[in-house]
Amino acid sequence: KTAARLGNHPMAMNALGIHYEQGWGVKTSQGLALLWYRKAARAGSTMAMANLGKIHARGDGVLQDYRAAVAELKKAAGDWVTVRVPASRLGITRDSPFRFSAASIVSAKNNPEIDWGYSRRAEWDGVTLRKFVFDTQFDSVKPADITVVDIRSDGDDLLLDIAVFGGAKREGVIHFIWFFDTDGRESGVEEFRLKDAPPLEPVRMPHADRALQIVLRPGPAAPLPVFLLSEGKPKQLADGRFFKGDNVAAQYDLGIVFARGKRNPRDVGGSIKQNLRLATDWFFRAAEKRPNNPDYANGHAGAQNNIGVLYSKGNMYRREDRRSDSKQFEPKPYRQAALWFRRAAAQDYWEAYSNLGFLYEQGMLLVDANGRKVPSLYREALGLYMRAADPGGLVRLKGEKGVAKLGQNVPGLTVAQYNLGSLFDPDERIAEGLSASAERELRQNKNRTRAEFWYSQAAAKGHAKAQVALAKRMLGRAKLGAVDRVAALKWLFLASDKSEGEAYKLLDEQESQSVKITKAARVAADLFLPNPEAEEEAVGAHQKLERLAALAVRGDMEAAHELARMFHLGTAPAMQDYTRAFRLYNLAAAEGHPAAQFHLGMLYSTGNGIPYRAKRGIGGFSNLKRAYNVEAAGWYEKAANNGYGEAAFYLGNLYAAGSNDLRQDYKLALNWYKKADALGNIDALNNLGYLHDEGLGTRRDRAKAREFYTRAAEAGHAGAQMNLSAYYFEGLGGVRKDLAMALDWAKKADDQGEPGAAEKVTAITKIMQRKNSFHE
Repeated sequence: KTAARLGNHPMAMNALGIHYEQGWGVKTSQGLALLWYRKAARAGSTMAMANLGKIHARGDGVLQDYRAAVAELKKAAGDWVTVRVPASRLGITRDSPFRFSAASIVSAKNNPEIDWGYSRRAEWDGVTLRKFVFDTQFDSVKPADITVVDIRSDGDDLLLDIAVFGGAKREGVIHFIWFFDTDGRESGVEEFRLKDAPPLEPVRMPHADRALQIVLRPGPAAPLPVFLLSEGKPKQLADGRFFKGDNVAAQYDLGIVFARGKRNPRDVGGSIKQNLRLATDWFFRAAEKRPNNPDYANGHAGAQNNIGVLYSKGNMYRREDRRSDSKQFEPKPYRQAALWFRRAAAQDYWEAYSNLGFLYEQGMLLVDANGRKVPSLYREALGLYMRAADPGGLVRLKGEKGVAKLGQNVPGLTVAQYNLGSLFDPDERIAEGLSASAERELRQNKNRTRAEFWYSQAAAKGHAKAQVALAKRMLGRAKLGAVDRVAALKWLFLASDKSEGEAYKLLDEQESQSVKITKAARVAADLFLPNPEAEEEAVGAHQKLERLAALAVRGDMEAAHELARMFHLGTAPAMQDYTRAFRLYNLAAAEGHPAAQFHLGMLYSTGNGIPYRAKRGIGGFSNLKRAYNVEAAGWYEKAANNGYGEAAFYLGNLYAAGSNDLRQDYKLALNWYKKADALGNIDALNNLGYLHDEGLGTRRDRAKAREFYTRAAEAGHAGAQMNLSAYYFEGLGGVRKDLAMALDWAKKADDQGEPGAAEKVTAITKIMQRKNSFHE
């Protein structure tokens, strides 16, 4: 903490963010985690930038927003330049719309390379501003093609970031230009006098009345000259900074986001569309060997595996054609897929073993790494599946019957265990087009007992298709007792929570047969604990989960809530699973547990983890992810009425913001903030101050607003301290203008790292110095 605050040390600040996020040695605080991640990112920590991206993707402590996540991840994954500029220098004023865009110029003797970015409209309300523009047409082999342009407010300043893909060698000077159009005139400034740069093409000049030029020279990173451009001579402003990202984990995460596509909750809006070309670019970047990076000396194994997946599914373009529309697919995609799977497997990446095994089982791959035909597709597939499904050799040591008799978990890759079940399952079809001998060998090795063994291993780890396959086998038995029927329905309930279609059909057939068995199966599913994949998790670490589940079975709802929190946050050894968290919160909330009611409301408000059957929509249910603020408000209200102050605060926020399914109502917001205040929530005090400050839900009363800000500020709320500083600075709310008091409160906010506080301290100090100098 000392290094972070006194030394402005990026790694220390990022580490402090991790400690607050995980609750290591301090009380868990997502707000403080975000604060330190942001400070570290501003100081150049690519790890902090990547952590910010992950927080936005998860929606922990902030609205879930994949677009914001991608903006942060692109900076961490590539390179970025950043500059802080007073909004007034750019002609940007409160509540006045403007447009912004950006471009980069790579200096060359005869033909400078210019990359023009898209334009976007923005409006700053004087409180918060965050807008970004993505360029999906960037060229990954060029040194300065822009991937994202990011603008956000911090106090009276604007923070401007431009990220590029990175990786390409920088030899010449690169100029980054920001354009700002604040008056909307079509003519604007037709020509800018750049500083030591090739002229911009007038035909492509965006309409703008001001621009910023940032000059990046080759060599070690140093402060970057920043020039304000208008009709006159360029004026130099404060320096900008250049940061080299190349965060491999962020590159991999971007590949995942673009490979799958991500939709934001409806109240946030927007989405990241699936784009396999962009996914390919980022996977290739992450897969590169990095001899100087001990963690990724041979490249990111997951990225290498995913490149293989893209090849095997026929989604891979020729690399040199990925920026064109020719769509010439790679020849022999399965051979290329196998090559990348083998690279990942060489790093003992389990998924790669399983994927290679699948290629052999399906007859997509017939040769080994040296190009020689393999004698047996079945043995190749079996061997590769086993390497992933049983890496510790438990089954090799005791045999499947021995492990089954003892009811042991086999640590290993879940999907490989499912693939083994499918390999042995007599009801699973064999791939078409195989040679007669290969088909005969696969058919001869079908075995119901072995299939059920491996399905049970995968099902116990949470694999939905394995759970359905196992339930079908159990329900197909001639004699099925109550215990086994409960177990079978438990697997179907779990699979249905993962939206496995066949599970719904089977449940519809089975649920009506016995209400008692159905209820028991639902509770068993809610308290289900997936077995761990990794062997190290199996020794001791799983016992805490088992202890909590055992207490919850006996009606201990505090244990059920604690278990839910572990799945919600992904606290080791629990893997993050929002649906498991939802079920456990729901179990405890139904019994009146206030914290569970609050956290259940949080999941509804973000749309995370809500099982298909719990969603409202046209025709009864909808499987689209969205915020369910009506349900969220209901659970927040129950928790608040049970004395949970944070729930009252969140309920106030819901009514203050309003949404498509919950009408904005400042009076209700005011009432719930008052309830939260009565329950000791200081965040509500600051918001009460704001409502009285603006006259929302009540008459405008700045004296009362000051009282609320003062109470919150004295309780340590950094935002309220900034608001109170503003009141003393302007002489509002019945107090006389007092720069000393304004400075004191701004310093208190700065001590907590409040964004904009440091700049406020500097500004007030300069004013006081000028006044003192004048009096002297």
